[in-house]
Formats: sequence, structure tokens, C-alpha cells
Amino acid sequence: MTIKLIASDIDGTFLDDQHEFDRQRFQEQLDEMNHRGIHFVVSSGNQYQHCLRVMDGINGDLTYVVEDGGLVVENDQVLDSSPIEPELWQSVVASMASKPVLANGVIVLSGQKGAYTNVTNSTETWGRTRYFYEMLTHSDRLTDVDDEIYKVDVNWPGVGDVRDKHATLVGEFGDQLAEVMSGYSGIDIIKPHVTKAYGLEQLQRIWNVSMAETMAFGDNQNDAAMLQDAKYGYAMKNAAPEAKAVTSLVTPLDNNHSGVLDMIDRVLTDQL
Repeated sequence: MTIKLIASDIDGTFLDDQHEFDRQRFQEQLDEMNHRGIHFVVSSGNQYQHCLRVMDGINGDLTYVVEDGGLVVENDQVLDSSPIEPELWQSVVASMASKPVLANGVIVLSGQKGAYTNVTNSTETWGRTRYFYEMLTHSDRLTDVDDEIYKVDVNWPGVGDVRDKHATLVGEFGDQLAEVMSGYSGIDIIKPHVTKAYGLEQLQRIWNVSMAETMAFGDNQNDAAMLQDAKYGYAMKNAAPEAKAVTSLVTPLDNNHSGVLDMIDRVLTDQL
């Protein structure tokens, strides 16, 4: 087995349920991966600035496929960018306000310059949202936001199953946009061609790495394309059915027991 690229989702995958990971263990792994020429890619639906904060203090070569593949960054250099047309993300905002099944949703526009939400900073939801988004700003009129928007993140705190809301959004926007469930009662809305697999493909061309030499980890629907395309695409033991449905590979350990780090150790010690 030859692995030249390892890509991992963050929440529910690389991080435990307290948003932590074993930093010393991963630093040692990253040092060895860098020494061997194995690329490590943070592949997340989250904002680039948030992922940088998650990896703060980790030294070495890290590359980022973020916004579900809508933005690819290496060494602070943007390699690929897929913002949503303003009229489309504005239509999503309008639908959230007009359709009863979508009522009471938290909306976050994730953009180049910052993140913008309908939540006010006096609510409990603000604190939870603020964890995932740097430079978060409240706006009474989200349709007036002036920024390049990579993703519309909609979520319903306290609602466990959002499949009915997902179906409504898919029916509303058809093939104009892609809607993928991302965990935490959320749905990410992005450009139709944008997936984490698409983001990885941009890097693979540059690095001359194939999907046959790629290992990937994820736990939700927004990881499905990446898990399906990578030869070694692993759904987490704790993954949602939508992730497990596209691959026969499942990690022995879940995210709360360093499932990704366990698999990296197996790669580095030739135990797969």
C-alpha cells in the first residue's frame, strides 16, 4: 500500500465531542508524514479561519480544503475558489424566511471577509455559532451582505433529524445548488460541483497524487463524495448512515477514541 495523501474531516471525525484532539501525538505523526512526503489535508465544511484556529500550535505542512471544497488553501495561498452567485444565496435566505418547514433556522453566510448571521449576540445560539466562525457579524438584512459567499450554513438547534428540511431545500433549488447534511442539525448549501472530493482533486493534480494513493476520513453526508472517491475512504465508527453507505471501510475506533490518529499510526507502522 502506498499512501501519499491523508485527508480528514474535523468535527465528529478528527476532533472528539469536546472539540479536542491529542496534539502531541498528532504533531509527532505530522513530523513523520512530512518527512515521508505524505500530505495531510484538513478537509472540512468549516470556515478556513476556524480550521486554522483548530490547528493552532501544530507545526508542519498542512493544507486546507474548507467550505466543503469551496475553498482550497495552501500556505495561505488560495489555489481554488468557488463562491456562490449572489442571486442564488439570496434566494436561499428568502426561502428560509418564507417556508414553514424551514422556520426558526439559524443562517450563516460564510464569506471571504467574514461570516454573517441572523442570530444576535445576546442569545445562547450565538456562542455555539461563534465557535465555528471567526469574524462573526449579526445582520438584520442578510441579503444586503457584500462579500463573496462560499457556503450558506443553515441549522436548527435542538432538532435531531433535518432530513425533511433537506428534502425541501433540494426540491426548491434542484441542480442550481448542492445541499448536504453536515452534522449538528445543519445543512451546508454550496455550488453544485463543490465537494470535498473536488477540493482534493485540485491538490492531487498539483501533487501528482491519485485517488488510489489517497486515504480519507469523515462522518457525515458532506464527506460522502470524498470517502467514495478515495481508495482508502473510511467512515468513522460513529458516522451517520449517509457516510457509511458509500464505503465498506469503517474505522475501528470512533472520534472520541482518536479514531483518525489510530489509523494514521497504522499507516506509519505498515499495519494496514
